[in-house]
Amino acid sequence: MASLEVLVRIGIYVLMLAILTFLSWYILQVLCVRSKRRVVKIGLFILSLITAMGMLLGLFTFYVYHGIGHQPDIYRSGNRSSNMVALTFDDGPSLEFTPAILDILKEYDVPATFFMVGAHVEKYPEIAKRIVEEGHEIGNHTYNHRNIPTLSTADLHKELLEATAVITSVTDVYPAYVRPPRGMYDGRFRRLANLLGQEIVLWTVSTRDWRYGVTAESIVRTVKTRVRGGDIILFHDSGALIKNEGGDRRATVLALPEVIQTIRDKGLEIVPLSVLLHEAPTEDFPQVDMPE
Repeated sequence: MASLEVLVRIGIYVLMLAILTFLSWYILQVLCVRSKRRVVKIGLFILSLITAMGMLLGLFTFYVYHGIGHQPDIYRSGNRSSNMVALTFDDGPSLEFTPAILDILKEYDVPATFFMVGAHVEKYPEIAKRIVEEGHEIGNHTYNHRNIPTLSTADLHKELLEATAVITSVTDVYPAYVRPPRGMYDGRFRRLANLLGQEIVLWTVSTRDWRYGVTAESIVRTVKTRVRGGDIILFHDSGALIKNEGGDRRATVLALPEVIQTIRDKGLEIVPLSVLLHEAPTEDFPQVDMPE
């Protein structure tokens, strides 16, 4: 099933890229003088492909960070007039990286929210328990970290319900939040999250610590240049680019102490997600509502 899902996902991306490439090619042909020279045609095709890839990346970025249509049930930030931010960690728990992250959070007296994968909670129950015991909040990040829009409705229900059951059973805490893998969701996901009583929380700033070859310095630089009041900041304590786990999160661990100090030097306070979303001075916070 996982292999089929990957193939479907790749197929969708390739189809979208092909459509955008064709549109770019057509527009460039209209704007440019038509030429029969082979080198010109090859150049236009390459330019069309690059343009299409940029458009596709732009569409995904807009979709994740802004969404489409009325979405009062999705949180992407807290109150912008506050000096509060929240740290969130996805894809764990991990035997290698989560304990080190917890040690740092404890040393600096910093709260965080961990969006946990159900299969990893089953694999590392003691670490999941420690997250809760040390006062951190938890969220549902599906059972197998599968791509939501490509799932059947039955599989979607299984991903969210099994993760909820496992997380609750292991930690004795019901996950208050849910975050779709890669920030990709659909109307079915939103309706089910509402039925489960789990608030959908995405993020404002991604540290992009999932990238191959990422450094602690680049993570700190992202926080230093981009983070401001109301931000929900995304890190990862497990996961991988394609697989569920196995990625290298050493840069995240190395960067975390300086990240915390950088945020505090900005005059910002790191608070639990619940405080950022519901207890900070409010203006236009979204109210949970069933999507149409």
